[in-house]
Amino acid sequence: MDFIPYRLREQLIVNDIYTCFYFELSNRQNFSGESHDFWEMVYMDKGEVNANTESGYYRLHQGNILIHSPNEYHQLESTGNQAPNLFIITFRCDNEAMTFFDEHKLFRIGHVEHAVLTQLMKESLHSFALNMFPINPRQDAPFASEQLFKTYLEQLLILIIRNGRPDKQRAALLSTTKENQNAQLSKQIIAYLEQNLSNKMTLDSLCAQFGISRTQMNILFKRTVGIGIITYVNRSKIEHAKKYIREEIYNLTEISNLLGYSSVHYFSRHFKKMVGMTPSEYTRTIKARITSEST
Repeated sequence: MDFIPYRLREQLIVNDIYTCFYFELSNRQNFSGESHDFWEMVYMDKGEVNANTESGYYRLHQGNILIHSPNEYHQLESTGNQAPNLFIITFRCDNEAMTFFDEHKLFRIGHVEHAVLTQLMKESLHSFALNMFPINPRQDAPFASEQLFKTYLEQLLILIIRNGRPDKQRAALLSTTKENQNAQLSKQIIAYLEQNLSNKMTLDSLCAQFGISRTQMNILFKRTVGIGIITYVNRSKIEHAKKYIREEIYNLTEISNLLGYSSVHYFSRHFKKMVGMTPSEYTRTIKARITSEST
């Protein structure tokens, strides 16, 4: 009898990791925002943090896992309440199964997953000098510790996908609250921009005014307004310029000054780039339209 081997299928394989950290943070400590072209798993071992990501806003409590997709902007910040302990692994996995985490981000793990996670954390201590970058394997590591680390990480991801228990209710509640807060903040920023179009504003000065980072400002505007903040300011200036021209109260030099341009020449160039004609040409088209409508 000839024996025919059966090659076991592997539907989720992790061969490369980039970082493996265990952080014990204060209740007022924040991370800088970042994005990278590999996966990131954040486990909330103790305490709580807020996570600001492109996919939404989440609050992580003890027992939560949050998965960041490749190239997804994310930032962790303390809630000011309980000091957080975080276990974070970044890794590469190109299997199609990982697309599950593009839609499902936040999870409350059960007893089975927690047991695997405990082994994963234990094996990370055996395998690597934690909180080192780049990864620094231990010279005194037990036999096959890295292989066990890889196995436990794959097992944890497989169990999460298999059980499919995203913490939807908590994520949706916090997301709704944050969306309302962001809508209000957007209104405040827009009102401020409208009142200060004549001033020379930079993105940095605007961020300082509202106490948020450049990346957060752009993400906020793209989510709530649909465009970046610089694009919004440029469009707003041109719309005001067109309005002033139609009202015939100011000449072009005055309009240029009112909208904070350094010179009427620069104003004219910017206007043509945005509208397709110079301010003078736009003025003539308005007058021609009025004349044609009155005859």
